[in-house]
Amino acid sequence: MANTAMQVLGYVLCYAGLCGLIASTCMTDWKRIARANGDTAPQEERVGLWMRCSTVAGASITCTLFTSILHQSLEINVSRGLMISSIIFCGLALLVTIPGLKCTRCLDRSKQMKSKLAIVGGGLSIIGGLCGFGLICWYGNEVTQEFQRNSMIKYEFGSALFLGGAAALLSIIGGALLCASSKPQKQFRSYPDKPSVSQTESTEYV
Repeated sequence: MANTAMQVLGYVLCYAGLCGLIASTCMTDWKRIARANGDTAPQEERVGLWMRCSTVAGASITCTLFTSILHQSLEINVSRGLMISSIIFCGLALLVTIPGLKCTRCLDRSKQMKSKLAIVGGGLSIIGGLCGFGLICWYGNEVTQEFQRNSMIKYEFGSALFLGGAAALLSIIGGALLCASSKPQKQFRSYPDKPSVSQTESTEYV
């Protein structure tokens, strides 16, 4: 019963991690650029993986969509690829794990197969979480280096980095719980009872 509860908890964490990864990938706040151009009003820009949005003195927000992949920086293309890979791995993990959950009736006749599916799902979630978390760390390091190199334009961490990092950790923890709570149970062979001596002797005389 305890393993079933841990397995369900791991699945819920994987689901929450997938939702967080999707949300962070779609957000336009991966890094913020705050600057003041002399006597003009301060301008704030938010850069995401798909578009750039700017606001001047609290005016309306203007967003520019990134069109061509070929004309984007390596930072954007690598971030897109890894985040999409992370989402795919975590999505597959949820689909594979469903028939392997102990609370479902799928594959009840094959306990070994149920356990293996849950472990595979947990492994996929861990891989997806590692892809997302590694990308978040690398992107944050790039933002820090830009902040140190450029004295005019200061880049700051956006909220998408924090959300994506938390979601990646949830996916890793959820996958680990799935793997730990889905170990296949050892099956012991049942041997028929040996007939007693009296029964053996009686059959011989007959």
